[in-house]
Amino acid sequence: MKSIFDHRLRWIFLFVLLGATSAWQAKHIGFVYDLEQFFPADDEDLNYLHQFQDKLERDDLFVLVAFENSPSIYDESFLERAHQFTLALKKHPQVAIAEGLTTFRQPIKTPFGWSFKPLIRIDKAKNYGLDSAAISANADVMRHFVANDHRALAVSVKTKYRLNQKEANAFQAAIDSLVGAFGLSEKAHFGGVITTQTVFVQKIQTELLLFISLSVVLVTIVLWLLYRTLWGVLIPLLTVVLALVVFMGYLGVTRQDFNIMSTMFPTLMLIFGMSDIIHLQSKYLDGLHNGSSRKEAMLLSIKEIGLALWLTSLTTAIGFASLLLSSTPAIRQFGINAAVGVLIAFVVVVLFGGACLSYFNASQLQKSRQGSLRWDAFNLWLFNANKNHPKRITLTIVVVIAICLASLPFISTNSYLLGDIPERSRLRDDFKFFERSFSGVRPFEIAIEPQANNGMFDAAVITESLKLLDYLEKEHGIQSLYSPAGLMQRLYQAEKPDLSFSKAIENEEVDLASLEKQLRKAENRLFYKLWNREADFGRISGRIRDSGSDSLTVQIDAIKSWISENIRRDVVQFRPTGSVLLVDKNHEYLRKNLFYSLGFAFILVALIFGWLFRDWRMVLVSIIPNIIPMLVAGATLAFTGIELKAVTSVIFTVSFGIAVDDTIHFLTRYKLQRQRGDGVETALKQTFLVSVKAITITTILLVVGFVSLIFSSFTGTYYVGILICITLISAWFSDIFLIPQLIYWINPGSRGADKQDVL
Repeated sequence: MKSIFDHRLRWIFLFVLLGATSAWQAKHIGFVYDLEQFFPADDEDLNYLHQFQDKLERDDLFVLVAFENSPSIYDESFLERAHQFTLALKKHPQVAIAEGLTTFRQPIKTPFGWSFKPLIRIDKAKNYGLDSAAISANADVMRHFVANDHRALAVSVKTKYRLNQKEANAFQAAIDSLVGAFGLSEKAHFGGVITTQTVFVQKIQTELLLFISLSVVLVTIVLWLLYRTLWGVLIPLLTVVLALVVFMGYLGVTRQDFNIMSTMFPTLMLIFGMSDIIHLQSKYLDGLHNGSSRKEAMLLSIKEIGLALWLTSLTTAIGFASLLLSSTPAIRQFGINAAVGVLIAFVVVVLFGGACLSYFNASQLQKSRQGSLRWDAFNLWLFNANKNHPKRITLTIVVVIAICLASLPFISTNSYLLGDIPERSRLRDDFKFFERSFSGVRPFEIAIEPQANNGMFDAAVITESLKLLDYLEKEHGIQSLYSPAGLMQRLYQAEKPDLSFSKAIENEEVDLASLEKQLRKAENRLFYKLWNREADFGRISGRIRDSGSDSLTVQIDAIKSWISENIRRDVVQFRPTGSVLLVDKNHEYLRKNLFYSLGFAFILVALIFGWLFRDWRMVLVSIIPNIIPMLVAGATLAFTGIELKAVTSVIFTVSFGIAVDDTIHFLTRYKLQRQRGDGVETALKQTFLVSVKAITITTILLVVGFVSLIFSSFTGTYYVGILICITLISAWFSDIFLIPQLIYWINPGSRGADKQDVL
């Protein structure tokens, strides 16, 4: 630090240059919404999904566009505009298929062969009554192209390939333009991954600026209330903003993109940096108030709390780095970047912040010492409360722990696709509309694998497929399913509507080869790619309502069980798959990975405390208080019903890292006082007088900083803001009231033993 002080101007210039370079590099940061980032990596189902997609196609290539009309869709002008919209969309270079009610053709058998008849004749309004009756009876159309109440119709669009973010934005803009051009904007609704992707990325970009602005404003207000001078506010603020800019530069250099979890980085960086700079500035002011020169005060500050700052940064980084044990790529990326951010904040605070502070005296950084004297009175009151009311404190802590432990089994992982959609957004309203009026927007996929020498269109495979389709419809209410067997059944019943396709196959009364030939002719018009070229792999595909991951997991397990008991596995094998299934499965991994990550972090932090104190009892004193905030976080999830998912799971790591920071500052000051010869009680009193002020101030700043997250339109981020604020407050109470009781406990007879030094 002496070198820093002697060359402080050079360090300031160096970091200003680094900040400018980082700001330039930050332009390379992209914005993405990619569900695959939340899939469990190296998972058997994920590997199978990739094989499934390679043989057929992805299940996230779709856009749904629906239009409402009152009193019903059977209005010639409305149908004509919807028809022209569908035809125009078909011509878009990135569209593979666009299909709606007005373009859908029903197969019929005539004496001259097969033909395809439109379900509705737009130019013959007098026949709309008959057409609507036929539509109501058509399972392929109802809830897929036509709403239950016949007041809306939908157009399903499939792109030729998976669009990147730039292409998705342009494609959505093209759809919006067409909707407006045909006068359909007033009651239009959008769904599907591409639409969701576009809206999410726009929200991520907006909220990134929102959180930076809010955090800076809120922290500035608190700093002004604390210091009441320009430099007392400006130096901490410049330091943490510089740390954020350098971090953004790191993301730009490494060509990383922002996702839904990354929106928390600005808040985290400002908070980590602010915690460090407040501790440094508070200690520096104490030195100046005690008569030291600026150089002596800064050197003393680094000497006395430099180790604590390094340890807090290290333990927080370890907490985030423990997320590398997660099976989810998005969480692993969040963990390693947050860990790097913590270390960047530490370096910027010590080198740049320390150099800047050393140019100013106490009056320039703080208006008066009166505030410090009031803090002393408050801290002394806290110390005396610990000293005089041990039984009340202990009983309260035991009750809180018991309540928290009892609530943990009730933490829910039942998440919804709707749960990640921003509140108060059109996308959420549209999602609910498709759930209410159509089959939903959640993909449903089952892979078909014929066995031995069977093919997709062989009688045995078709028979088993029909059994499964019948089970899915009758037992699970899943409709609007598309499959090779289902299409063959519809072709057969178009010719013989009163006969059973299954019995016809059983009695060998159907020409399957002829039906297969007709299907292959129409293959290019099928909305879903239902079989591969060799016809040795296929799919059952459709959309279902989003009833929650727990409910759907039970449903999928029931389907798997039925398949194993009722399907001839020597003929064909069926396997549920799809991207959304992997998202649901990820929630199962979260609980397990959460315990692994936290356990790993606790072990490493315990080793650090063991090295620091060389006393296993002090390791217990340092670890136990940091368990309580984790329990409080879990209890909050349980009592509020907030789901444990990828975004909300990070609260445990964030809370642990920050709670450990306060513990380190408390115990390192206690250790320093003991090394100076103070008794247990005197050392505790001095710790309260010297360190608790900074701990309390940083807790206030942290809570204020995280409060900005409640302004997020993403429900996950909103809940993270609330939960972390609650756990930060519980961490403060745990450190202030539990650590002293544990110190008294491992030092029997120390309470009041050095009374003459305390009072």
